[in-house]
Amino acid sequence: MTTVLQQLKPAFRIESIVTLDKGVNITWKDGHESFYHYLWLLDSCRCSKCFQRDTLSLGHGHDLLKMPLNPTPQEVKLNREGNLDIAWGGEQTGHHSVFDASWLRVHCHNDPALKQKRKPQLWDSSVSVPHFDCSEVMNDDGVLLSFLNQIVELGVAIIENAPKNEESFRALIERVGPLRQRYHPTNVFTMDKSNKKAQAIQHSYQVETLRNHTDVTAYDIPTGLQFFECTFYENPDSDRQAYSTVVDGFKLAEVIKTQNPWFYELLTTEYIPAGRKRLSVEEKLGEYESSAKKYEWDAYRRNHLIQLDENGDPYQIRYNHNTRIPLEVSFDKIHDLLAAYKRFSQLLQDPEYNAEFLLTPGKVLVVDNWRVLHGRTGIWNPDLRRIVLGAYVEEESFRCRRRILLGDKTGMSDLWLMGCSDRALEILGDRY
Repeated sequence: MTTVLQQLKPAFRIESIVTLDKGVNITWKDGHESFYHYLWLLDSCRCSKCFQRDTLSLGHGHDLLKMPLNPTPQEVKLNREGNLDIAWGGEQTGHHSVFDASWLRVHCHNDPALKQKRKPQLWDSSVSVPHFDCSEVMNDDGVLLSFLNQIVELGVAIIENAPKNEESFRALIERVGPLRQRYHPTNVFTMDKSNKKAQAIQHSYQVETLRNHTDVTAYDIPTGLQFFECTFYENPDSDRQAYSTVVDGFKLAEVIKTQNPWFYELLTTEYIPAGRKRLSVEEKLGEYESSAKKYEWDAYRRNHLIQLDENGDPYQIRYNHNTRIPLEVSFDKIHDLLAAYKRFSQLLQDPEYNAEFLLTPGKVLVVDNWRVLHGRTGIWNPDLRRIVLGAYVEEESFRCRRRILLGDKTGMSDLWLMGCSDRALEILGDRY
């Protein structure tokens, strides 16, 4: 009879342990070796006193002020489930810790795979945007996870066969996370070129070409995912009017870095401020709203166009030419910074990097606003009709939803999943 333990891949099963002065050395069945310091193990204890099961946080028994910096193990062994079992001695006599073997493996300090973040797949106009069926996304967690994985990898995806109404649109978004509150009075906005009032105050409603951009660059924390659903499209000319365009901002960052390292340095270190202001503006964004609502806000933010993470890799693009305000930069860098900004703007319009497609009724375009810039080809025929619903989801909400689904895939207890890195969860999800 094959046990659950035997069904695990060799990388997650312990072959042998050797106790040393400072810690325990584990050899795994795939041949990999890991060393775990006794102090690290004691500090990471998941017993009921050290770790609260209900809140999934450190408990009252975990008192760093009373924790010995040189703990002494009384007995170290493997239990029947193949997990590391430690009975502590010395000041910790009576304290007992058991560590899940799979959890230990993804916390190995000398496994380089665990330190590598999932690399995004860079793309240009030849990209094949992944498509998902709306009903499957709504009813199958596995499909939802595949969809979110594609957002992580490419930053863009399309959901097809969606019901063409706001209620279903909201339900689809809330399958990922709660809608983000906007400064505007409506969380779901309706883009309809027949709405003249909206055209007067919003670039996205205007009939001319909508240049590729990221949204809300003046926010302290820009929105994460953006959902756009087409509910109506009628073009008497049958040409490429009002086609959606998307560009991989990370790809453009790589191009800039390769072509002109100085431009790249400027765009990652110098600030390009953004601002938006609305005072007592009436807004009626949907035909079913009973009356216009007034709102006012005044936002200002200094951003790097290309934001870098702790490893020096791009993690966020902030670009919206329409909301850029005067530069705050030393006079000797004005010329070069604007030249770098201009070069990025040129690449944004280059057909080599623009993926272009028609968003037909029932299709939902989803983009990661921290990476993918979106826009629209122009509208010239006054008889063209197009209605698009739009809404936002926080970046953190989307990441949290994916982490929960990855955790479910592992089959492990939340006791061990809490606090694992994204990479660790991805690896654990493939442990069988």
